[in-house]
Amino acid sequence: MRLSTLLLTPLLCGLAAAAGCPYAAKRSEESSSSGMRPRGLPVEGKKGVMFMNRIAPATSTLYVADSDGSNARQLLGNESTFDYHAQWSPDGEWIVFTSERAGDGQSDLYRVRPDGSDLQPISTTAHIEDAGVISPDGKLVAFSGSLVNHKTNIWIKNLETGSLWNVTNTTDVAGNWTLPDGHFRPAWSPDGEWLVFSSDRNTPWRGHNNISGWEHVQELSIYAIRPNGSDFRLVVNNTGYCLGSPKFSPDGSRIVFYEVPTELTYYGRVAESYFYDVNTAIVSVDFATGTDRVVHESDESGGIKIFPQYVDENTIGFLVKSLLTNTTYPGSINYTAVNAQNTTGARFLNDSFLGLWRSPSWSPDGNQIVFEYVEWDPVREIEKKLYSWNEEWEYRFSDVFPRLSAQGHFAYTSQQTENSSLVTMNVDGTDMMDIFDGSRFPDLVTGSNTNGSFQPSYREDGEILAIGLGDYFEYRYYSPGYIYLVSANGSWTKQITDGTTNAGFPTISPDGRWLVWREFNYTATDVTPLGLKRLDLQTGEVIQLTNWWDNTPMFSLDGTNRIVFTRRTNEVIASYLDDNYDVMTINVDGTNLTRLTNLAANDAHAVWTHDGKINWASAMYGFQDEAMIYDNNQQPYPFIMQMEADGSNMTVLTESRWEDTMPLYVPNDIWTAS
Repeated sequence: MRLSTLLLTPLLCGLAAAAGCPYAAKRSEESSSSGMRPRGLPVEGKKGVMFMNRIAPATSTLYVADSDGSNARQLLGNESTFDYHAQWSPDGEWIVFTSERAGDGQSDLYRVRPDGSDLQPISTTAHIEDAGVISPDGKLVAFSGSLVNHKTNIWIKNLETGSLWNVTNTTDVAGNWTLPDGHFRPAWSPDGEWLVFSSDRNTPWRGHNNISGWEHVQELSIYAIRPNGSDFRLVVNNTGYCLGSPKFSPDGSRIVFYEVPTELTYYGRVAESYFYDVNTAIVSVDFATGTDRVVHESDESGGIKIFPQYVDENTIGFLVKSLLTNTTYPGSINYTAVNAQNTTGARFLNDSFLGLWRSPSWSPDGNQIVFEYVEWDPVREIEKKLYSWNEEWEYRFSDVFPRLSAQGHFAYTSQQTENSSLVTMNVDGTDMMDIFDGSRFPDLVTGSNTNGSFQPSYREDGEILAIGLGDYFEYRYYSPGYIYLVSANGSWTKQITDGTTNAGFPTISPDGRWLVWREFNYTATDVTPLGLKRLDLQTGEVIQLTNWWDNTPMFSLDGTNRIVFTRRTNEVIASYLDDNYDVMTINVDGTNLTRLTNLAANDAHAVWTHDGKINWASAMYGFQDEAMIYDNNQQPYPFIMQMEADGSNMTVLTESRWEDTMPLYVPNDIWTAS
């Protein structure tokens, strides 16, 4: 395949300019609403800034109300920050909660009186600490945490002495490290002799939607253990199902939990239409035997029912989760009778509880309820400072696919903040422009929320960018995608591919000779990956560089024309368990293909750093919580990682409970040079 050199020559020289071109650069009035502020001077005392993307709620505020919905107020008043997952102490004197007041992304444990006074830290390390619960005697706090080995375990802290110990990362409890091995949502028995919790230990990594799903689903079972780590045992499981958030009955004889098919733990956490087809069950079993199963709320209807709790010996309260106030299953606090089975008509508590409530917890006497209210809009502003797990770099938020030119110009796709357009600016945040977006090509994209201009890539001289335009993600199987070259000042664009395939996520070599992108055949009955394509911009020759499920290529920045990319590494697709992605490198001539990651968890979104290392997002440490309780969060598990170009020296760069991806280093000397 050869493209016309007459069309490509001006692009190599960077001389083409279309006066009066309808796609000329325009100052984006909407861009001001994204909250961009000038970066200013280099970050004093650090190497620079690491920009990254985070998918998480914009705000989360704790409220306390009477159980009938009256007298609602902010629990922490003026001390409110980003707070969630509150639980009453058994004596009603304290509320334990998770807070990111140390910085966006850093989850720590605190406690406060129900009137909002006497705020105290419980555990505030630079790791994940979440879902804390106080023991019946008030002396201990059990919680989920990623301390020590980055995987979530059950920890206990003595509030009087400060001593801390792990009850699940032991030889008797810990599972296969290469598989999911998280332990979540502990709950005390009324006598303080036991903890129950959910865990995905020793379950396989699974992709959703049979073999085609990139995102993992989660299978949980319920386990019990003594506070000293002894007598670990399985309480109940259901193969092919996820069992979560266990709670004891008032007399300690039973535990209640939610139950949902494993496959639906993906659709129950994302903002897609399938969300409203997900129904969960509320189930209880005998704690001692795991038998005498009672289905209090059926999974045949009723929506996503989670966070069950015995409000008293006769009543179970729970949340129906909704992304919006849906007329069929609106977000609401509900109740069901303990002695009822397979009911479908749980009643709403009060109209004031309809909405985006999350993680309810009832006071010991059942008269009050603490819950969180979450909002997703407006999303984080570009440049918002995030918690940094690396003292040498300041972390800041960026929209997706951030890229930097050698001259210090910044580009990204405005998927979260605007309209998935290509946005560029100077390194100091000035001269911000929306230079390319799908709204200018209505015949080339659909109305889905996953279309747009994805993965910009600068030529070394900073005058030209490559960009993909089209419908991507799951829509790559049904819709076209195109490769474009765009002038950095927005004065012209050049379409490279014709839309007969779904082409996207391009990268241009620093010297401007090579253009590489990924392709899918979206017209075939069976989806066919077309691997990575390579265009010689001097001759117009196009070859197939690879022939497998490959994506998001990026040329190295040092001129060696080494390409890093993500590959589905299953050689044979045999079952729905076959869904693994790894980081690969290859030379531009197709030689020296190297696999850098080898775990069954997904590794993806790899990029070269300014100093020749590779940063990427990895699921190797597994889910950090029960997947079903998240919202708008397709992959609530990746940490941003770094390794050498040969795959050695893997290092953790982020450790939040949210989806962290797409890092970009901007060293201080870029500011100085520009």
